[in-house]
Amino acid sequence: MLLFWGSLLCWGLLPQAQGQARHLLFLRVSKDQLETDISDLFSEQRILDHVTRIPVTEAAGEGVPILDHLPFVREGLSRKSSRLDLSLVGDLLSGKSLPLLEELFQAGGLIIEDAKGPEVTLQILSDSLFQVTLQTKLYLSLQRILRFSIIKNIRIGVRLEQTGNKTRVALDDCHTPPGNLSIEVLEQMNPFLVNEALKVITGVLDKTLPFFLQKMVCPLATTLLNSLLEDVLRITLAPTISGPEDFQYHVTTTELTEEAILMQVQLVTRCGPGQRAPRPDHLAPQPLPKLAQGSMADLAFWLEAYNDILSCLYTSKELLVDLQDSTAAALIQLLSPRELEPGPETSGQSRGSVGLTVSTPDPPTVCLDGHTAMALQPGSLVLRGPSNTSSVSVSWKLLSKAMFSSKNQELELQFTPNSTVALGPHPAGLAGQEERLEALVLELLKRTFLPHHNELLREQGLPLPSIKGISFDQARMEPSENRAVASGACCL
Repeated sequence: MLLFWGSLLCWGLLPQAQGQARHLLFLRVSKDQLETDISDLFSEQRILDHVTRIPVTEAAGEGVPILDHLPFVREGLSRKSSRLDLSLVGDLLSGKSLPLLEELFQAGGLIIEDAKGPEVTLQILSDSLFQVTLQTKLYLSLQRILRFSIIKNIRIGVRLEQTGNKTRVALDDCHTPPGNLSIEVLEQMNPFLVNEALKVITGVLDKTLPFFLQKMVCPLATTLLNSLLEDVLRITLAPTISGPEDFQYHVTTTELTEEAILMQVQLVTRCGPGQRAPRPDHLAPQPLPKLAQGSMADLAFWLEAYNDILSCLYTSKELLVDLQDSTAAALIQLLSPRELEPGPETSGQSRGSVGLTVSTPDPPTVCLDGHTAMALQPGSLVLRGPSNTSSVSVSWKLLSKAMFSSKNQELELQFTPNSTVALGPHPAGLAGQEERLEALVLELLKRTFLPHHNELLREQGLPLPSIKGISFDQARMEPSENRAVASGACCL
């Protein structure tokens, strides 16, 4: 299980088709997280297993011989009864200046005993090119004579190619740069013998290790890397989300920044006529905020964009208040026109002929109070007379701290019980009773309306994108200046 943090930034809205809205967003995967993913994948697939326990002096039929690939060792010289003719090779290598070299190789050969790593680092070279470096540590032995380790790097160039709205991964050459051979002696028997042998071994390995690692490691490494990057650039929705005609995420462009892979994403949501308040087709571009410290993937959006998405998702339901509720009864008595006020003999009949409803046709909006996200829900309380012949309406705005949660890959907005209410126009006959009216309305909304409304909002959550290995399940929201950031933990 891996933890990933996420955020998404929306600049504005693209021209919308009939019945839907298109929102422009940005999704970032941090460079550090990508390094971790690549390293974990290579470790799981054990890409260095292919280089261990290989004798470097074996013939090609029994291993991958290092000496076979020296430019001056011909096939006829390198094979003699399926073995390397070490006397001839030793002569060519040293000009007979080191006769002990033959004995050293014949005593057991140069063997790669183990390989550790790779340690993965990423270097951003441009907005479309980066380099993956795999640092490997090889442990070699010349049987009972010398044990030493070598650190060598394998480098893979990765290019992101944009064709229309599609981003394709193109891998450049996978290679091991020559030179810079770092050797550490671990065990030795004869310092003089070791020093002389290392001179020859260093020259041989420096020339042949690049070919050896390229042949043994690069094919699998490039295949795995290509598959991982293709998955990162492919955004999907959780299987539990309703049909693709309702919500779609599309990666339109991809570029590399100093700290992340930055993907421009188009979110398509259902949106009927009149659901969204009129806005310019494009909001003025703003610089992306810095990737939050410790974040592994970001999902951030401007409040205007999030409120637009909320308005497209929102469908209101009128709430009929139970007239047996004590607060409702007090409100009915307070709001009823004088001709509807029940007398001692008609109270049951009159109360049964009226109705009290809470109406919220407009969607909630999120705003910032400093660094705190607040949710605002406008609505009205309507008292209808007998046979709907007359009505009294009180408009209100309920303000609450905005609570965000993510369940089943959906971002949900919730109101808290610790809310305040501001009343709009109300009947003129209530002069002097405004405080009591406000208290009764707030009490009714908190006890009766909020549980119903929060349940409604849970059914209208925003489906969150998922990348293989990264999701925003259990996301949490963190507001900051001019933006809201969703951070989430997942098994991606």
